[in-house]
Amino acid sequence: MMEVMKAVLFGLILSLTVGPIAILVLGNGIHHGYVTAMRSAIGAAMADYCYALISFITGTLLISQLDAYHYQIILLSSWVLIFMGFYMMYSALKNTRLLANVHHPGKKLGFRSTFFLTLANPVALIALSAFIGHSIDQLNLLFAMQLAGAVFVGSLIIQCILAISGAVSRSTLMDDDEVITFPFYLQVLGGLVICLFGVSNFVDLAG
Repeated sequence: MMEVMKAVLFGLILSLTVGPIAILVLGNGIHHGYVTAMRSAIGAAMADYCYALISFITGTLLISQLDAYHYQIILLSSWVLIFMGFYMMYSALKNTRLLANVHHPGKKLGFRSTFFLTLANPVALIALSAFIGHSIDQLNLLFAMQLAGAVFVGSLIIQCILAISGAVSRSTLMDDDEVITFPFYLQVLGGLVICLFGVSNFVDLAG
């Protein structure tokens, strides 16, 4: 149960990246309304779910064949998670200019377009593969699918928050700066938490 909750949290964090998908979902809410924004939010979450399924099932099959290298797998996964955490924080600083794009009306992209655009970003696949590497003590195919579902739930929550934030901005004329700055701070926090995932693995290995 603890690993499932960690997977939900990881899905939440993974969706905090301020990039084209976050801008797309926010922009759909602001310029095209709640329904379009929610469709794009579900498309992004489904893409994360597909990546989670691929990562977790493939990881489970590979790890089951590498019993003698569990320590090395956990060690490598820890370093990758720490790297991904710093990458998220760096990206938050680097991509703040992308938040300005949310003011410019874009194309009306729904479920299918957002789904394929999200799949075009392999960063999530790397992070998810590192996450499954530290869960090797409980791995089986059914558990891998449960973890993938938990990642989907976490991702969907964040994507829906982005969609609703954009739609609320459109309907109530909320200050645009307030709406488009909170993903930046969330991504910095998310990067820090992913680093802590990696550090916790080192602590477990030391114990």
